Amino acid sequence: MRDIFDLIPTTDLALLGIRPSEILDASLLRQRPTHFVFRVRLERGWYVLKWFKEETPLEPHIYQLLERNGVPTLPLYAISANALLLEDLENSPRWRQATDEDLRQAETGVALAVWYRRLHEAGLTAFQQQETMPVALRRWIDDLNEAALRLAGEKLGLAENVIWQMVIQSVETLKKKARACPQTFNYEDFAAENLALSRETAPLQAIVYDYDCFTVGMAASDWRNVMYSLEGAARQAFAETYGPVSEIERALDAPLAVFYGLLIAARREELPAWAKPLLESVHNGELERAVQDALAV
Repeated sequence: MRDIFDLIPTTDLALLGIRPSEILDASLLRQRPTHFVFRVRLERGWYVLKWFKEETPLEPHIYQLLERNGVPTLPLYAISANALLLEDLENSPRWRQATDEDLRQAETGVALAVWYRRLHEAGLTAFQQQETMPVALRRWIDDLNEAALRLAGEKLGLAENVIWQMVIQSVETLKKKARACPQTFNYEDFAAENLALSRETAPLQAIVYDYDCFTVGMAASDWRNVMYSLEGAARQAFAETYGPVSEIERALDAPLAVFYGLLIAARREELPAWAKPLLESVHNGELERAVQDALAV
């Protein structure tokens, strides 16, 4: 109990309509450099409280943006500039946390495709109508440039790799082509731990949550991100239900995603397991072929 009052000012709790006296229990679920996540039991029930240390965090704006554009989110009970009071999946009668096994089930693939279609259609409409976006919402490809990739290559042992030095010279051209494609919302961080599934609703419904990595990009980039995580029947059902994906976008996304993945991997102390195939694609020529294919579209 003492921890939550040590970490979150009571003035911030008051902005969520929470009085200190009504907090019956509180446990710290996650601590990150940018935020804390608590499970709290109030007199009126169980909730998850996400509080941001940053002055202007992106996620509260994303919840408002998605609600405004008709994209389902976790039930949101209170919001302030730097905090969210959300449905607690562990105690929710309506929603549950997804498991790795769910990512193999066809009904999960269908439900995910419905959610992602709504996300991408909402994003396309918002950009076409020139809706004002949160200042911090950026294209993920904006982090890519030749200097940053050259530095990442040095950290990844690619400084002397001729192919790497050659392909990164194409990054600005590829970014220009990608920016010319229809732009939409990109979730960009799909995993079972960020997926809520309905407990009793038929057909199954899905909500993807936690918008720390929410960005702007091509729909094909999100499609690739989800397809990578799904297996078997879920993967096939997602692809079939989502429908056709632009081949131009897929061609452009292929090398840009590798560049971005290696850029992120270079910031880690150790090479993540997911980055090993990306690094191998530099050595075996796959990245070079992907760049050539993308430049040709």
